Amino acid sequence: MIPLLLNGLQEAERGGLASLPLNRKYLLAAIFLGVLVSLVTGIVENPPDFSVIGYKYYGYPLVWRVTKTLQPTEFRLTSLFINVLFWTAISILAILFLKVAAPKLRFEVDYGAALLFVIILALSGFLMDLTHELGHVAWGVSVGGRLTYLKVAFLEIYPRPALTPEFQLGLARIEGLKTDFAYGLMLLGGSLTTNIVSWILAILIPRINLGHKTRVGMRIMGILGLLDLPLYTILPHLGLRHWFLIGGRTPEPLLGARKIGVPDPIFYAAVALTTLGLALLYFKPFWEKCWMSIKSARPP
Repeated sequence: MIPLLLNGLQEAERGGLASLPLNRKYLLAAIFLGVLVSLVTGIVENPPDFSVIGYKYYGYPLVWRVTKTLQPTEFRLTSLFINVLFWTAISILAILFLKVAAPKLRFEVDYGAALLFVIILALSGFLMDLTHELGHVAWGVSVGGRLTYLKVAFLEIYPRPALTPEFQLGLARIEGLKTDFAYGLMLLGGSLTTNIVSWILAILIPRINLGHKTRVGMRIMGILGLLDLPLYTILPHLGLRHWFLIGGRTPEPLLGARKIGVPDPIFYAAVALTTLGLALLYFKPFWEKCWMSIKSARPP
């Protein structure tokens, strides 16, 4: 891969890749992506080894936004500028790959389809995130709890709809839970609900006639539901968050299962089985190709 990129740089120097205006266009695109990604990381929490109580740190790789309880937000513009340089360099390498290495590898990129996929992914992710939080609400209320607050991303849903400046992947506050069983079921309810929805979608998608974009969106939602339970169970043990860089820091489903009396081995086995079952359904063509390859490789 590296030799291909180096060859591409040499071609660019000789003018073989594109004219100067075209190169300028790619450079501007890389700068735009660098700025955009740097700003987006402003919602990714990145706490230092030693932090002040009540402070939250955002930005990657350097912290450039710090929120403080009852104080104005601090913006570190020097760190933001360095982040822009970092992500611009990454974007330049990515563009070089797409324009130089990808054609040599006979890998074609449909930019329109890629943009559409990103939009569908964002919408599907929001809907499944909302499903997770509503799962907490439904299971919590079913055992005597009372919803006091609900928020997804920048959208505050309850007690009153509002857009907020602070990003939070999801937050549902349920009060009035009087037993460990009730609290545990509420904790488990978020990932349990997305897992159930993932099973429902896996069954429905092949059986109903839908448009291509709708099917893609439903499939993405199903795959996110597939990943929700195992990632939330495992990643916090590795020092990561629910979705690697964003989300909760504690293994919420596991803690919930413990509180309702499910032994750890049984819970882990259930997570493994439901994840495997969903993976077989959502990636059925892949498994069929693997099986056919194995069969064809057998001696007659």
